[in-house]
Amino acid sequence: MAVMRRLSDKIIAAHKQACDENKREVAKLLLQALEVDATAIGSKMGEHRKAIEMMEAAFELHDSLNSKN
Repeated sequence: MAVMRRLSDKIIAAHKQACDENKREVAKLLLQALEVDATAIGSKMGEHRKAIEMMEAAFELHDSLNSKN
């Protein structure tokens, strides 16, 4: 298992778990936390393509969870 060093990695993992457990409100709050963290990081995120891809995947997962309503 890969070691998660960044807070954003941990938030993304928690978001996936919340989606898997159908905890929509928790997932929503975790995405908000991810947005705050990404804003705080600013331009540094642009240097981490994989991190951006993981964030995009989290938002797509969230959208697919919400579209099931």
